[in-house]
Amino acid sequence: MEKIKNILNSGKILKLICGAGNENYKEIEKLSFVFASAGFNMIDVSAKLDAVNSAKLGIKRAGRENDAAICVSVGLADDIHLKKAVINMPKCTSCRDCINICPQNAIFNEDKKILVDEKKCIGCSKCLSECLNGAIFMEHKYKAPYTMLLPLLSENIDCVEYHCSVSDEDIILDNWNKIKSIYKGCLSICLDRSKLGDDKIILLLKEMIKDIDDIIIQADGKPMSGGADDYKSNLQTVAFAEIIKNNNLPARVILSGGTNSKTTKFAKECNISVDGVALGSYARRLVKEYISSDDFFSDEVKQKKAINIAKNLADELKKYL
Repeated sequence: MEKIKNILNSGKILKLICGAGNENYKEIEKLSFVFASAGFNMIDVSAKLDAVNSAKLGIKRAGRENDAAICVSVGLADDIHLKKAVINMPKCTSCRDCINICPQNAIFNEDKKILVDEKKCIGCSKCLSECLNGAIFMEHKYKAPYTMLLPLLSENIDCVEYHCSVSDEDIILDNWNKIKSIYKGCLSICLDRSKLGDDKIILLLKEMIKDIDDIIIQADGKPMSGGADDYKSNLQTVAFAEIIKNNNLPARVILSGGTNSKTTKFAKECNISVDGVALGSYARRLVKEYISSDDFFSDEVKQKKAINIAKNLADELKKYL
């Protein structure tokens, strides 16, 4: 608990999101190594034992076992973060547009069929938007959040993040209470404003965080929309953070959803004080060229280039926290 308390108290939480649905374990190890080496102090992974172990390996390679935390993500059935792309073969024309747009290289052509590598897919839905033939749909292989956590309770995870952007408040609270009953460490709530109005969200958060000392609220602006390095991408997360801060909720607030190198600067210019930022798509894309290589861990030049890119990002973000 001391590790996560130090991170929370620093007011400079830098979280790398590997993806709540990402089961590409070698990629998770590489990303954890690069961003832990660069100064990120929290690595967010799926609630799978292999994902946790891969993050631990990456953090150990970086020599950050004592000051970089592992957060695991669980979520509800309708939350975007835990869905996977599926190809409807009769409608597919093999145009390859989905292959070209997938940021995870999860879609590929084999024997003239377009297929999805489920382990690599993180459910970003970019392929769904790109497909003009309606040949792609998103599927959630749902397991109750607390059941996903049970095998991980002995693994010394530092934080559990609950993705709960759904419209049913009773389901949100029921699953939240079950998570709290089995996990006694640091908790994080990640939600956006797509399903509930602002007033309902604040009332819900007040109910969820009462009697909890250390908790993170991750203001998810536009989930999985990271990519462009502009100010506009940050509008939703900064606006949501302002709503949370204006209600004086006793929680650490971090930004996510469309985040990039300009996120903390934009929040600062809007006079909104936050405790950190979580980056996923944008950060992963920056180092993709290097970590995609099979010989990454034996090529010090590629490692140094990837770490340098990630460090420049970390330094820019911390400058305004």
